[in-house]
Amino acid sequence: MHRELEAQKHLTDRLLSALKEDEFVLYTQGILPLLPQSDGRPFNEIFIRFQEEDDKLLPPGTFFPMLEEVGMLPYLDRWVVNRLARFVRAALKVNRAWNVPRYIVNLSNETFADGRFGEYVLKYAEDSYLSAGVLGFDISSESALANRQSLLRLMAQLRPHGCTLSLAGFDGTPAMLATLKEFEPNYIKFSAINADPAKIPELNKICHDLGVQTIAEHVENTRVLDHLRRCKIDFAQGFGLGKVEPL
Repeated sequence: MHRELEAQKHLTDRLLSALKEDEFVLYTQGILPLLPQSDGRPFNEIFIRFQEEDDKLLPPGTFFPMLEEVGMLPYLDRWVVNRLARFVRAALKVNRAWNVPRYIVNLSNETFADGRFGEYVLKYAEDSYLSAGVLGFDISSESALANRQSLLRLMAQLRPHGCTLSLAGFDGTPAMLATLKEFEPNYIKFSAINADPAKIPELNKICHDLGVQTIAEHVENTRVLDHLRRCKIDFAQGFGLGKVEPL
């Protein structure tokens, strides 16, 4: 047990050092449009990995709980925003005509309670690199309900500067519908694996009636993709469409 605790402490210290030394890596997975989109911009979700000294990538489940335990997830979320802004800025210097994609970044629950996170994001949203819909935040519907007031304050601060909101885990229940009406997300995400195929058209209509676009996650094959197209789902995402790759 003592050796396990020592090993965990060593890895935690290593993660904190990596956060200070810029040793994490951003990955991205495409979100495929199933309906024509007015701007034609690519759409991606951002993922984060920790680059070990031996160049092996640890899965997210390995380091997130450790950073959460020591209260460092809000700092990790800030690092992601900073790193994404740096990437976009560098790419635009190479090609000013680059059609900057829309990016969705996952936020931790602890970040909602960080009253200064919104101000931090605005430093990058206001300089045009992450403005006009480039930057969005992905939050589970359960987390949104559990952190209602904090999330409402955050989005009231960021939405005027073009930041978008995506609610994941939508299942069409009354509680989730209330979430839609309260938070007015730009997108909802539902699992193509867990959703009843017969109920997808109704779910999609509910969202479209409220002005919310739909994203089907966990799309693994063309049979499911064809059904989503027939249901007029806006976007699809999954390993059947594209793998997670370095940004």
